[in-house]
Amino acid sequence: MNKLSKPIVSVIIPVFNGASYLEQAVYSVLNSSYKNIEVLLIDDGSKDHSKHLCKKLARKYKNVRFYSFAKNQGLGRVLNFALKKAQGKFICRINQDDLMLRHRIGIQLKFLKENPEVVAVGSYIRLFDNKGNEQIVKFLQLDETIKKVWHVVSPFADPSVMYRKAVALKVGGYKQEFWPADDTHLWIRMGMVGKLANIDKALVEVRYHKNAASVKYFKKLTLITYKMHQWMNVYVQRATLPVQIFWMFQLIAGLTLSPDMNWKIYRILKRMIYSFSVFAAFLRRMKIIPEPITKKAIPHPIVLSRSGQ
Repeated sequence: MNKLSKPIVSVIIPVFNGASYLEQAVYSVLNSSYKNIEVLLIDDGSKDHSKHLCKKLARKYKNVRFYSFAKNQGLGRVLNFALKKAQGKFICRINQDDLMLRHRIGIQLKFLKENPEVVAVGSYIRLFDNKGNEQIVKFLQLDETIKKVWHVVSPFADPSVMYRKAVALKVGGYKQEFWPADDTHLWIRMGMVGKLANIDKALVEVRYHKNAASVKYFKKLTLITYKMHQWMNVYVQRATLPVQIFWMFQLIAGLTLSPDMNWKIYRILKRMIYSFSVFAAFLRRMKIIPEPITKKAIPHPIVLSRSGQ
C-alpha cells in the first residue's frame, strides 16, 4: 500500500491471548495478492505475549496498525472500536488463529463491487486441526436460500466474511450483549437491509482447537444463540413450530453434550441442508419442479423499537 493512499479494505483481527498462532494469521493476510489493505490488530487485555507480537508486527509493516486495551472489553466492543478506526470502505474479518488464502480479498472485493445489492459475502472454509484432520465446510451461496434457513444455521463462517462498513455502522455494529453470537446477530441485521452471499470455494482456513472461542465458550454460545433466535422470532421473521422445537433440542444438546459432538452434529446438519439445496436447484433446472414464486424473502421487522435495532 502506498503511504499516501487510503486503503480500500481494512482487515480486522481482534486479539486475546492469541500468541500461539497470531503471526501466522497476520502473515497470511500480508501475503494477499490484493495489496491496498490495512491490518488492524486490537488487543483486548491479553495476559500472554500477544501485545509484544502486535507491537513487533506494527513496527515491521507500515500497513499494520495496533491498538490495545489494558482490561478486557469484550469482543463486540473491540470490533466496534475497530470499525471506527478502519479507513477502508470494506471490512474483512479473520481471527487470530486462522489463515486466509492469497486471492481471498481480491475475489470478495470484486464480488461486492459487481453486486452492489450484496452487503456481506462469505465463502466456504477449510476446517483443520493440529492432528492433520481437515474438511471443506460449504455454505449456501444465494440470498434467498440463506434466508430460508437462517433460523436454523448461520449465514456465514465469521472469519470468511467481507462486508460494507457503512452498512454495518448503519445497523448499529456489533452488540456485546449477543456475544459470542454477536457476529451472526450483525449478519442478520445487515441481511434485513441488503443481500447476503457466499463464494463457492474455500478462501479461509479455520483452525479448530480446544482454545478456540467457538469451543472454549460453547455453552455461552448455546445460550446466546437461543436468545438470538428468540430475538429473530420477534424482530425478523416468525419461526414455524418445528423450527422452535429444533431450537429447544439445540439448547438442550448444547448444554449437555460436548462442544466437539455439537459441532459434529451441526456440520452434518449443514451438509444435509446444502445437499438438499443443490438437489432442489438441479430439479428446477431440469424443470421437474417449478421455480419458486419470487417474493420478498424478508419482510420489514415485525416490531420496530430500539431493542430490535
